[in-house]
Amino acid sequence: MRSSFPDHSAAPLATMSTEAAQQLRARREVIALRQVSGLGDVGVARLLSRHGNVTRALHSVETTRRDEALREADRILAELLRIGGEALPVGSARYPARLLELSDAPPVIYALGTLASAHPPAVAIVGTRAASAYGLRVARAIATACARAGVAIISGLARGIDGAAHDAALAAGGRTVAVLGTGLDVHYPRAHRALQERIARDGLLLTEQKPGDSGHGGTFPRRNRIIAALADLTVVVEAGKGSGALITADHALELNRMVACVPNGIDQVSSMGSNALLKMHAEPILAVDDVLALLRVERSTSTHVSLDGDAARCWDALQRGARDIDEIAAAAQLLPREAAAVLSALEIDGLVYFGPSGQVHPSISVS
Repeated sequence: MRSSFPDHSAAPLATMSTEAAQQLRARREVIALRQVSGLGDVGVARLLSRHGNVTRALHSVETTRRDEALREADRILAELLRIGGEALPVGSARYPARLLELSDAPPVIYALGTLASAHPPAVAIVGTRAASAYGLRVARAIATACARAGVAIISGLARGIDGAAHDAALAAGGRTVAVLGTGLDVHYPRAHRALQERIARDGLLLTEQKPGDSGHGGTFPRRNRIIAALADLTVVVEAGKGSGALITADHALELNRMVACVPNGIDQVSSMGSNALLKMHAEPILAVDDVLALLRVERSTSTHVSLDGDAARCWDALQRGARDIDEIAAAAQLLPREAAAVLSALEIDGLVYFGPSGQVHPSISVS
């Protein structure tokens, strides 16, 4: 599904400075080189190494293929201008430096949002799309604590663990980066359209796929190497056998980055892959503070959450031992449905979680 991002195509190109025009030409040539049929990331890197710069590398390509690639590059740049995105070619000062550690680093990566959102420290929080309530709760708790401690949350915008991590980071007022398997202007999954647009506004979207690209079976596993490269630590919250999250962990290990895993029940199919990591090389995460310790950051002394009104009364009831929604509603002088709505909002913020029997528990202490 295409985007409803603002149209910036009316930008005044005629007023562009000489330096800006040179940068645009360089971006155009790198984009075109990547669009040459038959060349992949490694092939582009070899041509650049052989010829010394992108202009000579591009002109080494047969004329017809080069002209087709340049026309496609012009289309891509026009689309980026329309949606407010940016092309970051390798060699640019704005290209994410950590991606250069990849043997197949993208020659160009497309960005929409605030590049500072990807600055270290950063943690990748990944896992299954078919997440359990436990997995979602843990993902939110880890993302909330890390975001409040100034750590960027990196993930892939998929359903389940990814979406929970991004959403919790935004709710905590922190930094988050979504690495897409589609173009910047394509919403996937469709259910995450609003979340994707929030990340574009308040965080950062990154992809190696050109605008309009709906992706395919290979683009989503490939984006996992970018997730791993951007992060100091990859935390696999919950993943079945063959999960893409395990691919992310493999890439992190290849880059000599830390990998950690949240244990789960041995009879949970959705955790068989992540539990297996614990037998090999992953650090066990037995508490949220374990993640902060691996990153060598301290838990924020403030939650940056101000509770008042109904939320404050429900929170006070929890602190005094109420656990059942009816008990909390009575203590807060609310109808049960009103209390349930407040508690659901507090769960989204990572402040409470619902146990298997429906009882409500505080996740953190609010100062």
